[in-house]
Amino acid sequence: MCLALRDQVDYIPGVTSVHTPASEAWAKRAGVCQDLAHLVSGALRSIGIPARYVSGYLHPDSEAELGSTVLGDSHAWVEWWVGEWFAYDATNRVIAGDHHVVLARGRSYDDVPPLRGIYAGAGTQDAEVQVRITREA
Repeated sequence: MCLALRDQVDYIPGVTSVHTPASEAWAKRAGVCQDLAHLVSGALRSIGIPARYVSGYLHPDSEAELGSTVLGDSHAWVEWWVGEWFAYDATNRVIAGDHHVVLARGRSYDDVPPLRGIYAGAGTQDAEVQVRITREA
């Protein structure tokens, strides 16, 4: 199911936002990791397989030297229950492994965004965030 959905959805940053429903990403046949995680988890749930959305970071180099620090990427993937939780990264078509750093698990992005906060003050403020990941094992 993951591969079939991924084959139908092109990875195109900017075509959706964090508030885009999975149905819209499916209609466009385009989106990013969170869209694919929503589509896969919804498809699995529709056939009775418990599934959850995982929010975290992806270390971009699974072969990096120990102790090396790189800029990481926020990422989303899915886990489903088959007697135990099985993690899969539909965006990259791989089993989620050591280079996937879990922040939280929930029903959807709304449950577990990688960043959430409140700004108090006049006007608006844009925030720029970088994630630095160090390989320790």
